[in-house]
Parts: sequence; structure tokens; C-alpha cells
Amino acid sequence: MERSKKIVFVSHCLLNQNARAFGSEKYPGAVKDLTDMLTESGVGIIQLPCPQINYNGGLNRKLKTKDSYDNASYRKHCKNLSTDILNQVQNYLQNKYQVLGIIGVEMSSTCGVHQVENGSKRGPGKGILIEEIEEMMHKKNFQVPIIGMNLNNLYSSMEKIQTLLNYS
Repeated sequence: MERSKKIVFVSHCLLNQNARAFGSEKYPGAVKDLTDMLTESGVGIIQLPCPQINYNGGLNRKLKTKDSYDNASYRKHCKNLSTDILNQVQNYLQNKYQVLGIIGVEMSSTCGVHQVENGSKRGPGKGILIEEIEEMMHKKNFQVPIIGMNLNNLYSSMEKIQTLLNYS
């Protein structure tokens, strides 16, 4: 058997819904449709760290808005994690692997790609970790696609991911 040499980085809570803030989980464990699609495609899955678990409240935290996380301390925490993440991405790229993308979670104050939830408002925006990853990629002058998975519109998200897999 030969390696596919294809990798995707996936937000922590898509592989472990137990890590989400209480009341925000949609599945008992992993998002099975996503993991099935990726494994059937022969893609290696790398779980991103969850910045919220190690920051404030750990596993017993309540859902918080982006505004409540958007402070110097949390940004520094996410910036440090993004450095580690992108070092890992570059290591794969330098070793001739295809890094197909990063899959974030829409409506997340940390991992939202196109939409965040800020209190009772949902709207356009990026989560703090995604902002830091994009800024770091810009500084390092390379780009990896970032796709947002909307757990309230799973099948639309799955179509985007399937498109990413089809063109790899």
C-alpha cells in the first residue's frame, strides 16, 4: 500500500464534539459524514488544537462571543497556535505532501471561516484562530484553502469539501 500524501487539517470539534462549549454540540462524537468522506478519499486527517479548551473554562466552558475572546491574551494564544499549525503545514509541503486545506467551523468565535456568531447576531466574519492563521500565511507568503463547515447546513458544506477533494 502506498501513501496518498494528501492531508487535511480539521478543526478539533469536528472530530470531537465533546470539546464544544455546552449546548453547542450537534453530534455525540465526531461529525461522521465528514470523517467518512475524508477516510473514503484516502486523505490523512490532522486535528487542529482547540484554543478554547486550554484558555478559559476548558471543557466546562459556556458558549462565548467573538467579542469576549477578542483580547490581547487570547489573540497571542491563537497566534502561537497558528505558528505551530503552519510549521506543521510547511513540513508536509516540504516533504512533497498535498495539504488540501484547513476545515474550520462556521459560527465559531475561534474557527469561523466566513460567519461568526456574536451574541444573538450571526453575520460575516472570521474566528480569531482563522484570522491568525490567514495573517501568518500572508506573512510566510503561501496559501492553503480554508473551508468553513456549517453544522446547520451540513450538506452544502460537504459539497464544498467534496469539490476540494475532487480537484486534488
